[in-house]
Amino acid sequence: MGFTSSFTLVKQTNRINDYTLNKELREKVEKETSGMDEMAILNYSINTAASYLSFTEKNNINKHQANCVGYAKLCSSICNYALKVNRLAGNAKPAVGYVKFNGINTCTVLKNIVPKKYKLFVSNHDFVEFHFGNQIIYADPCAYDLIGDKCITYN
Repeated sequence: MGFTSSFTLVKQTNRINDYTLNKELREKVEKETSGMDEMAILNYSINTAASYLSFTEKNNINKHQANCVGYAKLCSSICNYALKVNRLAGNAKPAVGYVKFNGINTCTVLKNIVPKKYKLFVSNHDFVEFHFGNQIIYADPCAYDLIGDKCITYN
């Protein structure tokens, strides 16, 4: 019996990824992804970003702190480097959008209930857009870290 998430990731736009993996992470990724296929690398990227980071309001990836923007940047950088060193086609990039839970835009709900100083913070949500051949997959390393659900959406 399979598990189907009640979460759907909806992309609105792209986010530029200006994060570059440090030497330690590049070495770790190269060693640990040797021989993996694209889907294994996707899962590895999500798991590694989630274990490397702790959620916080401000991003400082090198100090292991990030919000959803940092999680998406780190995860996509890990994936792209792993694909490169394993000579596989595909890519990953941060995407901006929102999470639907049972058909409801969670960002809209949060904007209506959070204190004023957090309204901009919850106005959208970043996740990762993976491209493998003709397949586009959205997944959320931040949600995986916080609630244990990768919120994978196939487009």
